Amino acid sequence: MELKEGLDFYRKCLEHCDRVIASLNDSDLPKERKQALIDKMLDTRNMLRKRIEIIEELLR
Repeated sequence: MELKEGLDFYRKCLEHCDRVIASLNDSDLPKERKQALIDKMLDTRNMLRKRIEIIEELLR
């Protein structure tokens, strides 16, 4: 059960990450700052995606 809860948690985090990226794209921040923040969020998104894949593999 813990793995499923973790999977749900990471999926929600991934959704939030996508919303933050979309929000940053629509923001009035300077281009360089906006891109730096988006890059960090994409790194976080990739890390979350990898954890989701690992948990999904463990659940098979």
